[in-house]
Amino acid sequence: MIAELLQREIDIGSFPAAAWAVGTRHGVVSEGALGQAVAVPLRIAANLDTIFDVASLTKPLITATLILQAVAEGRLSLDDRFEGFTYRSLLTHSSGLIAWLPLYAFPDPLQAIHDHGHGASGTVYSDLNFVLLWYALQRLYGDYVALAETRILKPLGVDALFRPPARLKPRIAATEWGQRWEMRMCAERKIAFDGFRQTLIWGETHDGNSHHLGNGTAGNAGLFATARAVFRIAQAFANGELLPPALAALRLGWDKPTPGSPATSMLSADAFGHTGFTGTSVWIDGDRIFVLLTNRVHPVAAANAMQKIRGEFHRLTKEREIPRQSSRQHE
Repeated sequence: MIAELLQREIDIGSFPAAAWAVGTRHGVVSEGALGQAVAVPLRIAANLDTIFDVASLTKPLITATLILQAVAEGRLSLDDRFEGFTYRSLLTHSSGLIAWLPLYAFPDPLQAIHDHGHGASGTVYSDLNFVLLWYALQRLYGDYVALAETRILKPLGVDALFRPPARLKPRIAATEWGQRWEMRMCAERKIAFDGFRQTLIWGETHDGNSHHLGNGTAGNAGLFATARAVFRIAQAFANGELLPPALAALRLGWDKPTPGSPATSMLSADAFGHTGFTGTSVWIDGDRIFVLLTNRVHPVAAANAMQKIRGEFHRLTKEREIPRQSSRQHE
């Protein structure tokens, strides 16, 4: 089943490690971990306590939730503007901002967004939207990380955090060896930057804007978590523990299934979720919750069949007889 699928992908080199947690809004039913959380230069096996860099899952699980909590408190309206953009347009990626920009390569990141970030038409998924939301949250409340801890992570009691301390490094899945993926993207755009990381990225966020600009988060990435922790945050969102039902129902900050996508075609049209560049995903489909975490960028961030793998994971999970009560089954 799930273990066989993921072990096969590990064996052919799709990713060194994988962890999963699946179940219903009542709780985890099946979870497990396989492979090597660190494959080079040493080997550390993954287990249920392995912490993954969940990358862009940070967007809906933390940043969007915090913005919507501010809406619930009357601190802002979705149609208020920040730096010229409505909060709604930033949350829905309809702001007109381009997909990516290495803001750490510019002396004034906010000005760089205004000077170089425009040019997208229609809905274009953009990290820049959530960097702006990060700036907005810091203006509203102060420190973003403290806000996330106080309002989401600590109340839920989850094994998730930003800026992991060095003592947790043996529990963390490593990512890329050197910042080569973003180095190439900068070269393609003829943007100079001489501060790229050259050694193994392990215990610090893989995303460049999160690392260089935000010291561990810029609202677009930066959360580290176990599969069970991601499941619990998604469960809390789905069950209305984090937001008033009317706001949660808007699903702002979340993605919808793409028609024909190998990752989501087996999900219902009403499903919602998100993926992360490091090889992570969380989807909620009716009563079911699917969490898959991998470190597919370790040690090299190369293209693979991650969308197809996610789809097979979802299909296998949907085919299982998962009882609709809080039970646990370790594979």
